[in-house]
Amino acid sequence: MKVTIVDIIGILIIYQSLIFILSLLFNKKPKPLFTKVLITICLLIIFHFSYMLFEKYNTLNHFFLGPFFGLIYGPIYYLYTKSLILEALDYKKIGVHFIPALITLIGLVVFDNQIFDKINLIGLAVTIHFIVYLGIALRTLFKYRKLLKSTTSSFYNISLFWLEILIYIQLTIIVVMLLESYFQSFFITDILILIIYFLTLILINCFYYLGLKQVNLFKGFKEENVKITISKEYLIPEALFNSYIDKLNNYIENEKPYLEFEISLQDLSDKLSISPRNLSHIINKKYERNFYDFINHYRLELVKQNLKESNSPIKEIMYNSGFSNKATFNSIFKKNTGLTPTQFREKQKS
Repeated sequence: MKVTIVDIIGILIIYQSLIFILSLLFNKKPKPLFTKVLITICLLIIFHFSYMLFEKYNTLNHFFLGPFFGLIYGPIYYLYTKSLILEALDYKKIGVHFIPALITLIGLVVFDNQIFDKINLIGLAVTIHFIVYLGIALRTLFKYRKLLKSTTSSFYNISLFWLEILIYIQLTIIVVMLLESYFQSFFITDILILIIYFLTLILINCFYYLGLKQVNLFKGFKEENVKITISKEYLIPEALFNSYIDKLNNYIENEKPYLEFEISLQDLSDKLSISPRNLSHIINKKYERNFYDFINHYRLELVKQNLKESNSPIKEIMYNSGFSNKATFNSIFKKNTGLTPTQFREKQKS
């Protein structure tokens, strides 16, 4: 029995997943929902790659379970995405997503002999199912970022850009798998399989190391708050609307809440005694901005003023104006002025 490089990487994937599970289980810190989902993902990978090794070297009759695993991955990615965004999930709704996998498992066991006649069709259906779920996960991620812009003034650390990259890596794996099924050359096929295993090894490590950063960063939205925040515009009586505007402007001018690094819609709502929904509405309607752009507008104006009037280091001005992240600051400044802070200062003093 010859052990190949692919087998070694497969064993390494199983080993890494097992180590990650043990480290998560024996970690004394509280285990949020997404940590439990991460453990589930690691378990799924262990069972899947163990099965593939068994299938490769076992000469006895056994059930063909490939489509079953394929139908689980899509929903589990979607579940992981939602678990990073929401405080809690409705487990009854979650279960519906795994019904196709359960039905397929029963079909694979009962109709094992007839499955191979339809293997290409089944493989195509599983692939489409996976891609659709990855698309839904991306859509959920984009909606989440839109929600962040409506509720927070700084979200660099909780933007989940890393998860978006991981989904793109998984889509790349699917593309390579499709190429592998197309080519008939054993040499090309072996290389493509090696690429799939290597990308999977990268993926599982990224899930663990990047995913765990979320533990102390964000506790998740409540689902009902998400629905309220993204609901359609509604009307506020004009007199009340104008009184809210005056109250907001006076508070911004006198208290300068934008100087706080992590000021949120909820924080400002509490200080003004205006509901988050009403506050979000008046900011959107009056200033035609979301909360993120509204707060950062004041920060940016203060930065520009200080760049004109002082010789303080740019980094110092950035922090003193309420920006806590250099990458976010540079991006916002360049987007609004077309210049870097250094170029802006030089232009003003020339």
